[in-house]
Amino acid sequence: MNRNHWTLLCIVILPYLIFSQANNEFYNKGSLIHIQAGAEIHVFGDVHNYDPTGLLENNGLLVVQGSMYSDNLFQQRGTGTTRLQNNQVNIGQPQFISGSYAVRGTGTANIGVNDGSFYNLEIANDQGYIWLNGTGNVADVRNSIDFAIAGSPVNRIITHNPSTLPGNGNGYAATFGIMNPASGLASMIDNTVTNNGNSSAVDNGYVQGKLRRAISPAGGTYGFVMGLEPAGVGMQRGMQYTHLNFGANTYDVVTGYFMTGLDNTVPGFIMDCNGWEINYFGGVDHGQWVFNDATGTGTGNYEIRVWPQDDNFPPHSVWLITKDNQILGTVDDCGPTPVGLDRAGFSGFSQFGVAASSDFFLPAELLQIWAESKNDHIEVNWTVGSEHNLNYYSLERSLDGQNFSTVATIQAAGNSTTALSYTHDDHNVEREIDYYYRYRSVDYDGYEEFSPIVHGRLAALSDFAIDLYPNPALDDLTIYLESDQDRELNISLYDNMGKLIANQSTMIQKGSNAIPVNVEQLTDGMYTFRFEDSKNNTIINKRFIKN
Repeated sequence: MNRNHWTLLCIVILPYLIFSQANNEFYNKGSLIHIQAGAEIHVFGDVHNYDPTGLLENNGLLVVQGSMYSDNLFQQRGTGTTRLQNNQVNIGQPQFISGSYAVRGTGTANIGVNDGSFYNLEIANDQGYIWLNGTGNVADVRNSIDFAIAGSPVNRIITHNPSTLPGNGNGYAATFGIMNPASGLASMIDNTVTNNGNSSAVDNGYVQGKLRRAISPAGGTYGFVMGLEPAGVGMQRGMQYTHLNFGANTYDVVTGYFMTGLDNTVPGFIMDCNGWEINYFGGVDHGQWVFNDATGTGTGNYEIRVWPQDDNFPPHSVWLITKDNQILGTVDDCGPTPVGLDRAGFSGFSQFGVAASSDFFLPAELLQIWAESKNDHIEVNWTVGSEHNLNYYSLERSLDGQNFSTVATIQAAGNSTTALSYTHDDHNVEREIDYYYRYRSVDYDGYEEFSPIVHGRLAALSDFAIDLYPNPALDDLTIYLESDQDRELNISLYDNMGKLIANQSTMIQKGSNAIPVNVEQLTDGMYTFRFEDSKNNTIINKRFIKN
């Protein structure tokens, strides 16, 4: 037969078990091979699929004891399973996938069109891995990859020739893809994360090199179980798990890999994590994850979470994720450890590392803040232990404790290592109305921070008046109270953190009253008495200092 003129051959495998002869090869150059549901083909050698008219419709099970070859012209269809397993011949030998058993093109729109991908792929090689021979998108699954069928070791997929492994993820020549857009890890059966945990130091059941995943436009959480070759503690080369949690998006397909020793230093003075100076960057010690979307034009926000494995990070108090050598994403979205660390508010793709701090450095180090009701106004006071690069305080007021508006702007000292006190008298208030106050400190770089919320209320005229003496008090003080009528008061005592110390109901008489209070057992500091007449809806707060 002239080799340039092949006759189209259609072979149909019916639903029963068929074995090829030992060490024979399955060779399809331009034919239609149809494996019906329930049928099994066992090939005791290599499988070859070539030519634009070559079509493998697998709705059953194809078990291959050798390797798999193809060109970028043949096509594969069906919802069957291909299993790479060397338990009968080629024992002790690695297996590989070569050519283009992949969805060809940039994204999911190419599924089923010039498509050589597997539907289900199972790997059960006794060497613990299957490798991809070629460049680019060498192998994809449209449904799932199973890293370990029953009775076999857990395998990983290496996207490069294992005899000459690259030092980093960007050097791996091939890419393995999961083109099932369903979120989660269900498409990666018997993977390391499911079997052994997110940071287990067990390096199997993952993609070593480059992994791409199809992303649903509706979003969801997509695990990237990937990394570099297994190695010892401190080498940062094993499975480096991360996941991406998408909202609505147009990314379609996202590819990721891991790079060791990739610096993520952010220049300049950086503050985040509610007042910590970010001054440690873990890219050199550990590395970074690198992601790209297929089209380069995808949009949509997402959260990233990382589980660094085999790391040698020094101890730090707070951690955050960096992107492209910048502090991006949601401000103050931080955590106490790099393991399981997440950060939201990202869009677009590139490289992600971790950074940290042990230096707490607030623009304003708040010591205390309180609101005190006077005869005709509410006085708001606060004391700070230090200021750093601080521009001003914006004092804000609210009627519900949630929606605030600015009532005053107070210029800050700017930089100080000694205690400073600020006060503002708010005369634009009415009696018997609850007012809530907080300040917003703003530094010269635009960093903002809010104080705790405090409460003040002017009592109704001619209800009752209160004074405390002596103030400050050492062992005893007296509450002097003038009332226009007999009334029952609920008296509560709070410390400067708002913790309730004592509470009791007391009957007072019309006219002058003196209530002695022993404060000897209290620790030094500021305290607040709260006097409440629930019948008349009247509340007065009075502060004193215990020395």
